[in-house]
Amino acid sequence: MANAIDSKSIVRKDLWVQLPPAAPTDLDSRPQCHASPPYPLECVDDRGLGSAYVYLLGLYLGDGTLSRAHRGVWRFRIFQDSRYSGLVDLCLATITEVMGGDGGTVQRLGCTEIYKFWKHWICVFPQHGAGPKHLRRIQLETWQRRLVERFPRDFLRGLIHSDGCRAMNNVRGANGDRYEYPRYFFTNHSDDIRELFVWACGLIGVDCRPNNRWNISVARRASVAKLDEFIGPKS
Repeated sequence: MANAIDSKSIVRKDLWVQLPPAAPTDLDSRPQCHASPPYPLECVDDRGLGSAYVYLLGLYLGDGTLSRAHRGVWRFRIFQDSRYSGLVDLCLATITEVMGGDGGTVQRLGCTEIYKFWKHWICVFPQHGAGPKHLRRIQLETWQRRLVERFPRDFLRGLIHSDGCRAMNNVRGANGDRYEYPRYFFTNHSDDIRELFVWACGLIGVDCRPNNRWNISVARRASVAKLDEFIGPKS
């Protein structure tokens, strides 16, 4: 029995590179290494992930993609409007915080591609699959939902920074006067991703409603003010 216990301890210690001493033991609900071939010693455990990963998850679901490179390596890509250099820098800094090393950028027509090669992107973004996201089922794993529940603001910020905006709504009143007020929109053709946005809004008490088939609107003053606390206009 002593040998069995020692062996189990060694496996548990070496399985993940970011395993903290007091981590829980519900390994069945944790991410598994899906790299090919698997190499768990370089993989990431959700117990070592935090708000930076949740922000990156929002970016990925909104406007990110994975593609195979060479020798089992994956290329992670996010596209940002080139006018918003602050968002490009934030994405690069977040990639470094999540998995270390610097990402790169490529200038495309009207946008900037932020990319990073890594074997284990497929492990931390299991939503990857064949075809566009809106043509297939998108669900969060249990460990991802737990992280979003801990950091819902970072998740919403990532979604808005990729597929959303803060705009001024112009309205003509009953007496003919015009006035404007700020409003947030999130636009995505995936029903599942829009539902995740609505769910995350509910976690922090933000009221949101469908604006049309593809758009979710946040227009109530209190809810806009709450989003302004951690999102605000793009820059």
